[in-house]
Amino acid sequence: MTDPKQAEIDYPEAIGEEGRAWLKTKPFHHEPRMTARLLIDFGHVLQILDLHAGMSLVELGCGSGWMTRFSARHGLEAHGYDIAPEMIAIARELAEQEGADAKFDVADMETLDLEHRFDAALLYDALHHSRRADLVLATARKALRPGGRLLLVEPNWKHRFQGRDASDEYGVTEMGYSPRRLKRLLKEAGFNEITRFHNNRKRLFANSPREIAAHVAEPFVYRALGLFWTQTWLRATAP
Repeated sequence: MTDPKQAEIDYPEAIGEEGRAWLKTKPFHHEPRMTARLLIDFGHVLQILDLHAGMSLVELGCGSGWMTRFSARHGLEAHGYDIAPEMIAIARELAEQEGADAKFDVADMETLDLEHRFDAALLYDALHHSRRADLVLATARKALRPGGRLLLVEPNWKHRFQGRDASDEYGVTEMGYSPRRLKRLLKEAGFNEITRFHNNRKRLFANSPREIAAHVAEPFVYRALGLFWTQTWLRATAP
């Protein structure tokens, strides 16, 4: 049986040239809606964490580092960590190409102690790659100064089933959490002021009656059915 952490380390090599090409171009995708969704997500990160130039941000499980690099270009002191050396190599290469003053290091987000250095922390689409969410959230808690905020963005609970293809093919960890479970984990890690945000289809709408009606109805439909398809966005504060 493949060691899950080793599988995460080996993932950039295992996905082949096409997969690595996506890592190097992310968030820009050949599918416009995917690019738009990811760019909108980055805007939500800035807004929800109220990130201003000069603040410091740490991203745990940063992958190829696109959010960390974008954060640096926004004027933040941005530092990303990932367990896979090749991910960090890609992140550093792209930061240099883009002239982004972002820092990247190889580290296990379950064991890192960042000594309360950061104003904000981000776990974007990363927590489900760990089997010890409690340890990852403890790392995030130790990374933050008093009053610092964590933003946790995760697929919904169905990911424990939808991620099986990746687990079977690459041996990586693919967990799935309900919002209730994530809130409980955050409280157990010492966070307070936990707020959930609800996303919708992240699209523009025209002024036809049908489009307007859909725009008005969507927030209610997505909140009612969010258990089944929407991401979970949770912001929490370190005391």
